[in-house]
Amino acid sequence: MRLTTPIDLIRLPVLALLLCALAQSARGNEPEFEAQTIDAEIEIGYGVAIGDVDGDGASDILVADKRAFYWYQNPTWEKRLFWKAPPQPDTDKVRDNVCIAVRDIDGDGKVEVAVGTNWNPGETVSEADSGGVWFVGSLDRIAPVKLPHEPTTHRMGWAHGPAGYSIVVVPLHGRGPVGENGSNIHAYHAGPDPYRSEWRRSLIENRLTRTHNFDRLPGDRESGDALLIGGTEGFRVGAQNPDGSWSTRSLGGLDWSAGEMRVIQANRAMGITEFTAIEPMHGNNVVHYSLNEDSWQRTVLDDRLHQGHALVVGDFLGTGATQIVAGWRNPDKSGKVGIRLYQKSGENRWSTHTIDDNSMACEDIKSADLDGDGALDLIASGRRTKNLVIYWNKRR
Repeated sequence: MRLTTPIDLIRLPVLALLLCALAQSARGNEPEFEAQTIDAEIEIGYGVAIGDVDGDGASDILVADKRAFYWYQNPTWEKRLFWKAPPQPDTDKVRDNVCIAVRDIDGDGKVEVAVGTNWNPGETVSEADSGGVWFVGSLDRIAPVKLPHEPTTHRMGWAHGPAGYSIVVVPLHGRGPVGENGSNIHAYHAGPDPYRSEWRRSLIENRLTRTHNFDRLPGDRESGDALLIGGTEGFRVGAQNPDGSWSTRSLGGLDWSAGEMRVIQANRAMGITEFTAIEPMHGNNVVHYSLNEDSWQRTVLDDRLHQGHALVVGDFLGTGATQIVAGWRNPDKSGKVGIRLYQKSGENRWSTHTIDDNSMACEDIKSADLDGDGALDLIASGRRTKNLVIYWNKRR
């Protein structure tokens, strides 16, 4: 039998302290979110946006719901009507709203809002019966302008380039029979004053036949924002030229079909070096891409989603690295909907954490530090579950 020595007595508390520290470190990397439902009666919640609506310095939540666009005021989260599209004389049916984009483009502290209406993905020819693009304005300065559009208007976002601000609009399909023609992705240039200037439209890309979404890469004043666009035929990167036109190129020859995509890392010398996607459109796979020298490494993080429809990235755990959060909207093989977080835990190793287990049929998701505590919170809308939820990040 081995006897305990004085040195062993010293080692025991040291070992206990080390084990305790390791356990605390492990817990520190575990996500901890507290869900707060701020609306249990949304109709669809197709699109969520985050921005300062009332100019008080705090981020508010905006939602493109079935028949109107609402905003929820920070910190009470009182629901208020932002704008409702008027009946259109050139159509005999009121259809759903589908998307919303916000950005303070005039520097007054309040976001300008653009929206997409008249959602009708089955009609790919008639502008009157499918799609609608509007510049709405900002709070207390609502000045709706209906802009020309492609059928099946689906996603939009503000981008800044050498020629100023633009609304980038992505239709779901090209015109005509589905799959035969490329989606006409346009930028709507606001001019020096979006409330008074004459809007003009320029084509960004039309080589992808189905384009579910895109992501924006913030740039400087000279280079402007770049775009990552995904579709049936793969990924393309776009940038605005000094004259306001746009140029695009294929991203490394990647031809995987994607629905959602988010850039994780990019630099001026090499462009995008890391991103994530949900594949295929409305698909089951959460995929991570990283550029190794001149080739892309593709890693499937999860293949269990059903109708994956929401994707966001950020350092939610405060580790100095980026994590991926994905949501799906239809019950999976276990009969559940929800949201998961994916964390890189080593070389080519990822761990999966459940953020929401069957209470959020996720249609869209965004992130922002809503309470100013330095931690990114999550904001998600549920189509089947009819809820808008803040997931408060409780990491300390």
